[in-house]
Formats: sequence, structure tokens, C-alpha cells
Amino acid sequence: MTLADIEKACASVEGVVFDFGGVISESPLTDEWAVYPYCEKLGVDRAAVDRGWARYRNIFDGGLISFAEYYERTFADAGAKVTPEQIEDLWELDSVSWARVLRGDTLELMRRLKSAGKKIGVLSNMSNEFYERLYVVRCAEYRALLDAEVISSLYKLYKPEEPIYRLAENKMGLAPGQLMFLDDTEANVVAARSFGWHSEVYPKS
Repeated sequence: MTLADIEKACASVEGVVFDFGGVISESPLTDEWAVYPYCEKLGVDRAAVDRGWARYRNIFDGGLISFAEYYERTFADAGAKVTPEQIEDLWELDSVSWARVLRGDTLELMRRLKSAGKKIGVLSNMSNEFYERLYVVRCAEYRALLDAEVISSLYKLYKPEEPIYRLAENKMGLAPGQLMFLDDTEANVVAARSFGWHSEVYPKS
């Protein structure tokens, strides 16, 4: 779907809920993601980085482990160690990359939907560290439009598990069928639909 298609689809709902990474911000997850070559220099290959993501990213974003613990576990699983200095480098290469480019087209869509009388929300898997150090600081224009904000780490919940969607419904004050969820990850979209929401995969910019 295009952004124009997304906007048309939102006409039939009362509230629109946006993900952050890949929706409000440009996703850095490509074959050229700077985390990969950095880890490879330290003896941890791309497959190991991806395994760490699959095993630990949700619990990191759910506020159950820190950024340092996330990479310490990823490296340990690969038989390697990571120093505090390298953790700081990884913070710049990983976390900061998620807030480097914010999508102006999404901001304009949020503004148009708000002007059309829609409630606007954010539902995102996001660590406490990212929320406090980057999101709050860099996303003030987006946050000013919100009626509700559900950040995984603040509630120790995460997508695509059902409780975080139900929490978002309560915060938005709307029934599932009155909500549209926009996310760049297919699994999260499929989950939202299974819980009674309208949901679409958000197009890349």
C-alpha cells in the first residue's frame, strides 16, 4: 500500500496508532547496518547478531534487560566478550541509528488525520534507555499530536503479545474495530488483526 492508500483506509476508523521504528523513523535495518561490520571486527558474525536480536530484542525493548545486557548476551552466545567502551560504540551504531532520520511524511499524515478528527496514538517496542535519551528529545512534534502513547518498556510488555494491544485500546478509549494500527513488521500487523484491529504494513519512504 502507498501512503495515500493508508490514509484512505484510515477514513473508516476513529483512531490511528503508529509504530515508531520504520514508521515515524527510518529503519536502519539493511544489509549495510553499521552494527554488522563493527561486530564482525570483534569476532561476532552477522548470523550471531541476528540470533541475538531474535532471542533478546523483545525482552530488551520490554524493559527486562539493559542495552549492555542485550549485547553482553549476544556476544556471550557467540563465545565473545564486549567491553564497556564497545557497548558505547554499539549504542551509537544501534540505538542512535533508529532516531537519525525521522519521517516527515508520517508527521504530515498524523497532522492530517488529527485535523480530520481521528485520535492518534503510538504503540512501540522501545527500551527505557532509547525512550529517555532519544525518543522524548527528538520526537516532540510527533508526541504533541498524541492522544495516547504505549511504550513497551514502561509497561514490561511488548508486541506482538496481546496484552500490549489491549493496553493501547484502553489508553485510546476505543474498541478494537475502531482502531487502525500501522507497523512496518508483518508479525505485528497480523497480531493486531487477530485481536480485532484494522492494521496495515506501513510503506517505506
